[in-house]
Amino acid sequence: MRRKVGVPRQVRRYSAIYGLAALALAAYGVPRLPKLQHGLAGTFSALWLLLLALYMAANLYFLLGADRERARQLEEASYQRMERDERQTRVRLRARG
Repeated sequence: MRRKVGVPRQVRRYSAIYGLAALALAAYGVPRLPKLQHGLAGTFSALWLLLLALYMAANLYFLLGADRERARQLEEASYQRMERDERQTRVRLRARG
């Protein structure tokens, strides 16, 4: 019997809210960052932009439901393993019989 696999609506809602918060943070913070130059200030700007991009990408991942497809694939793999183990058990029982 298969169970329903999916991302709960609540997770998608939170992801949308956090994504909008990240956009607001970007709109506020990016103009105030120092220029991307060699040195400590440029390194800070690059790391801040990288962290913001990762944060927004993670929220988009959950918002678009990519996790749902991964969960489906993992469930199919577990069913295939279970069927394979079941077949091996039957063969062992017949051999002993």
